[in-house]
Amino acid sequence: MTEITIPASTSNLGASFDACGLALSLYLRVSIESADGFEVVPSGEGADRMPGDESNLILRVARSVGDLRGHKIGGARLRVDSQIPLARGLGSSSAAIIAGLSVYETLSGEKLTEAELFGYSLRFEDHGDNLAPSLLGGLVVACVVDRAGHGRSMVTVKRAWPEDVRIVLCIPDFEMDTTKMRGVLPREVTLSDAVFNIQRASLLQALISERRFDLFSEALRDRLHQPHRIPHAPGLAEVLKMNDHTQDYPGLLGVAVSGAGSTMIAFATENFSQIGAEMRQRLDTAGIKSRSIEVDVDNRGRLVDGV
Repeated sequence: MTEITIPASTSNLGASFDACGLALSLYLRVSIESADGFEVVPSGEGADRMPGDESNLILRVARSVGDLRGHKIGGARLRVDSQIPLARGLGSSSAAIIAGLSVYETLSGEKLTEAELFGYSLRFEDHGDNLAPSLLGGLVVACVVDRAGHGRSMVTVKRAWPEDVRIVLCIPDFEMDTTKMRGVLPREVTLSDAVFNIQRASLLQALISERRFDLFSEALRDRLHQPHRIPHAPGLAEVLKMNDHTQDYPGLLGVAVSGAGSTMIAFATENFSQIGAEMRQRLDTAGIKSRSIEVDVDNRGRLVDGV
């Protein structure tokens, strides 16, 4: 039996829209057992909505890659246990895609290169800032590139995350569809907004290098996606306002929308439960139930172990 472990991810990180993601210590775990046909046995988050047949995304990815490479793969029973909430901006589909590629490698005996893994994964979704950290772990800057004659892939730089900065997730009791939330974004932006985001995306990388954590809240400010998405989600705007008053919450560095939402993510060095309680309270005031959890950054990325 082979066991595959893929971390969740948060993307955008405020101003770093479509460019930067972070792997989190919530996991999609897949156990592969020999079988005559294909079957998925789901458990955990979203199990009641996860197909148990060949329409499952993990199996679709594995079989599609086999077709593309002319390598038919045999049957398998996949026991899939997920800690990653669906449609909450935590990279559930990216984790499933990386898991599907790993299932293909296991069943075929092939070892794909990193460029191949990224190239195939981009056939199924365009969110390189989720796909890359789910594969590599840590903080990853990801750029989609077109390679002449080889289609799309990514160039990435992985960075270790500072261990003293932890994550508090506040997960509202509603979903936000990534495709729909992409649709609310403007097709064009002003030069001043583009410069605003470039400056803060750069600032995030610099402050991590120099441990200037006092600049976190400024680096998370954004004009490209958050202002257009939060009107579609009650309470998120109030949580985001915590960036204006970080001094009122000891340990809080900054807050952002995770991916396309609905999860809100806080970066902090202490008082995690209190910060989570404040985020929940702000959503509750808007009539939204939520839960908060404390997680670490996963610096390892994908794990594949024979058992």
